[in-house]
Amino acid sequence: MINSGNNKFIVTLLAMLVALLMNTLINTVLLAKETAKETAFDAIEFEQIKQQHMGRRWLMLLWSVDCPPCFKELKMINNLSQQVKDLAIVIVNTDEQVAAGERQQIIDDYQLQRFQHFYFEDGKNDHNRFVIDPTWYGELPRSYFVDANGKFHGKSGLINEAILSKWLIPSKSESQ
Repeated sequence: MINSGNNKFIVTLLAMLVALLMNTLINTVLLAKETAKETAFDAIEFEQIKQQHMGRRWLMLLWSVDCPPCFKELKMINNLSQQVKDLAIVIVNTDEQVAAGERQQIIDDYQLQRFQHFYFEDGKNDHNRFVIDPTWYGELPRSYFVDANGKFHGKSGLINEAILSKWLIPSKSESQ
């Protein structure tokens, strides 16, 4: 016969095991949530980005938390990424003095975690803009369509989704 002291011990032990399992499960789910790795943008990173994408068309999208048209472009990228999983896109936030959490929340809201993410460090906006394009003065949204040879074609303003799709999703004749 099991005495009441043993029953309390077993119930307490089971409660602790259930709590431990629940905690482990919650942590596993939280860790499994895909988050974007955010990197400070600089000339060295820019060269690495260009080398990584050499031989392939890609898009560099520059945005700000204070730019409503930028959000429209982020939504378009989300829509395209639902259709094609292997889009070559680099996303760069150009804001100064914006908390990483605010940038991350927007990336999460638009489900763009699978793409490379960069941000301009405080005080380096002018320098970073010059590194990307000496003729660019910071107007947003700004997109650079980069061809397979590494030639940059810059465009300021909201991009049409059909143009994004045509650039990022190769037609059957282009992929053969």
